[in-house]
Amino acid sequence: MLKAPKFWYIKRDSFLSNSLYPFSLIFRLGTKLRNLVSRERKSKLPIICIGNIVIGGAGKTPVALKIGNMLKQAGYNPHFVSKGYGGLEKNNTLVNDWHSPKSVGDEPLLLSEIAPTWIGLDRNKSFELANENGADCIVMDDGFQNPTLQKDFSIIVINADQGFGNKRVIPAGPLRESIHRGLSRTNLVITIGDIAETVKNKIPKHIPVIEANFKIQEDDLMLKGQKITAFAGIAYPEKFFNSLKLVKANIVDKRSYSDHHIYTEDDLLYLAEIANKNNSILVTTKKDFVRIPKSFRSLVRTIDGFIQLDDEKLLLEILSNLIENKINN
Repeated sequence: MLKAPKFWYIKRDSFLSNSLYPFSLIFRLGTKLRNLVSRERKSKLPIICIGNIVIGGAGKTPVALKIGNMLKQAGYNPHFVSKGYGGLEKNNTLVNDWHSPKSVGDEPLLLSEIAPTWIGLDRNKSFELANENGADCIVMDDGFQNPTLQKDFSIIVINADQGFGNKRVIPAGPLRESIHRGLSRTNLVITIGDIAETVKNKIPKHIPVIEANFKIQEDDLMLKGQKITAFAGIAYPEKFFNSLKLVKANIVDKRSYSDHHIYTEDDLLYLAEIANKNNSILVTTKKDFVRIPKSFRSLVRTIDGFIQLDDEKLLLEILSNLIENKINN
């Protein structure tokens, strides 16, 4: 996937958006037809789906990591399930520390640091494997728009930096589906940052909303005032660049790559040359870091951020009730 086009996040009636709008109608029709002919397969395990309505960058994976940690600390044995986007491995596989982002994708490597993580095109098969290997619940990173996947509880993540963009469906805008249709299947919304009133007003009153913020680990506050060359290969790199402003870093240069970009030695030599010329240090995201050749990782710092929920107790209570009810029935 490429970087999100800038026109997705500017006024609704831009020339490019208007030109592509007919293709959005075709995409929406295709989605409706897919939903009509698809059948949901049932799983024995309670499945918590972390999704979003926009393409990329909303913060699904950090939220999934947070929820996985919460459930582990509460005594549950969650397993993560991911499609393994960007990886070459298509069969259902348990992610191990010898896997690379080329084989299983970058997000599963991060998830596997917290709990057992399954990847593969057939996520229903991953649900079965997780069940056979002792999981008592599933945290699914993405998959919200897939009608063949059971979802016992769907959490939509909305990021303040993106909102709903120009509120149009791809390719005219960043939406995977209409806002109304997406929120009609949502059990709970997690908002990251101070989202706009126009976005808040789109969320139906009956859907619980838990506010959250992206926080920076204390060690990273040492970047304050340092000259930085920032780089990222994520769907919405501006979100990362904005996080560096939180630590008051002095960004002297920034470079963006396509989402899930696998860095080569030439890429790092080029970036190191830039950093050397402007007397700065290289900084990237944790998701990018796992895609850097190991021999170059010592040259790069990462921002280690995490999601802080305003009402973690409420979310844990909701999810615990969900898991207990399904396990006991």
